[in-house]
Amino acid sequence: HYFIQSNLSMRWILVLVTCVSWVVATIEPPSKSDKKNRKADQRVEFKSVIDRGLVKSEPHWSEITKHHDRYSVNLVDKKSFKQDLFGFVTPWNNHGYDVAKTFGAKFNYISPVWLQLVPTSKGTFKIGGGHDIDAGWIRDVKNNSTGVRIVPRLILERWSLSLLKQVVSSESELLHVVQTVVDFCSDEGFHGVVLEMWRQFGGREKPLLHKLIQSVSEGMTERGMSTLLVIPPGVKPMPEIFDKFDFQILQPYIEKFIMMTYDHHQATGKAGYFHTGTCVRGSSGHFK
Repeated sequence: HYFIQSNLSMRWILVLVTCVSWVVATIEPPSKSDKKNRKADQRVEFKSVIDRGLVKSEPHWSEITKHHDRYSVNLVDKKSFKQDLFGFVTPWNNHGYDVAKTFGAKFNYISPVWLQLVPTSKGTFKIGGGHDIDAGWIRDVKNNSTGVRIVPRLILERWSLSLLKQVVSSESELLHVVQTVVDFCSDEGFHGVVLEMWRQFGGREKPLLHKLIQSVSEGMTERGMSTLLVIPPGVKPMPEIFDKFDFQILQPYIEKFIMMTYDHHQATGKAGYFHTGTCVRGSSGHFK
């Protein structure tokens, strides 16, 4: 994923590099004895990955599989990267929860993938996903890092284009939606919210999306909370559904933009680093 500073006077893009433990199991499933031995010496490293010569433009796969779960115990609570760092945590990957607790001091934002804004049969809206909220985990993360901000991701569930039009065209319904989101985040003690809604409408009815996002952001700001927005990358030959005009309109309302590059794209046939680079180059014109 790429993380984009909203302030135009500070133009930079942050690369989030994720080390995935499943690489070992994919290449060669470890035996019980291997797991036990690796667990025993997992924390014996005292030097950083830079001091160990592991940060390079073309690492060998064996270096990754050997060192992916080894980190310096001396640097767990020290942030070496000078810019802001953002990370998603998903309920279907428990290891992510442990990483957030262990390395919380290195992050500025942690976004649990928990929440959905859902229409009800009564014509109102509610926040779904509350059962996934782990108050104990949030407390542990905050205790390990006083500076980290918890900003859960929120998606629109069971929303059609006609429902979007209905909500935005009605001042009372729009106010209800905003109040639902703001009250929930405030009651749970979150620092803000990450909105992910742009891709699901395929670039249609952009003015409606602008209005919805702006309204939620204004409500969050009034209560001292932040709004972040997930945006899709521009990858040819796929049509560009988020462009520089969208960025210019929303930039005053969004604290951070998160570009979802993922790790593979069918349109380019590229994976990993190569696809990520393609995404950023294809979208660079948005932020000038």
